[in-house]
Amino acid sequence: MRLKRSTGILLGVAIALAATVTIFETQKGTQPNQAETLYNFAEVDVSSFTLERQNETLTFTKTDDTWEMIEPEEAIADPSSVAFLLNIITSDTIKETITTTPNQLETYGLDEPTATIKLAVDDASHILTIGDADFSGTSIYVMTTYDVVESNPVDIYLMPKGLETGVERPVTDWIAKEENDKATNE
Repeated sequence: MRLKRSTGILLGVAIALAATVTIFETQKGTQPNQAETLYNFAEVDVSSFTLERQNETLTFTKTDDTWEMIEPEEAIADPSSVAFLLNIITSDTIKETITTTPNQLETYGLDEPTATIKLAVDDASHILTIGDADFSGTSIYVMTTYDVVESNPVDIYLMPKGLETGVERPVTDWIAKEENDKATNE
């Protein structure tokens, strides 16, 4: 079977176009945010944090390397739950950075965030705003500040979905096992 000349040319153009797109996407996929994290401080540098979600606020503070829940109740915090969340925030790498305008925050679920985390590090305060999951369901959109000026571009980051797991824990999972055992025995 022999192809017409015009069909052959179209086929050649299609192959060249496909090759160009493949090369471009491969290069694009390897460039963004190689080993870049949200913050330049470590988990151990955080002295307190507040997690605001839905209609609930959880506040934690560190005293002599022991995390304590201050709100909604006073108790020794579960160290693994605290470490899990803080480790993701300070160590997980950014999958992608999206620069957009403030009027596009709704697209990413950041106009009405699912949660906000306020971190205290030394004398500084850092705010992490958590939005919706991406289309694949494997990542979530976050923003590192909520002070948005309408005329300025905003950076939105795509982070692993594990962050959402850390944020959505029930209050009882944030309390140390010994404290939970005391409460059920009383």
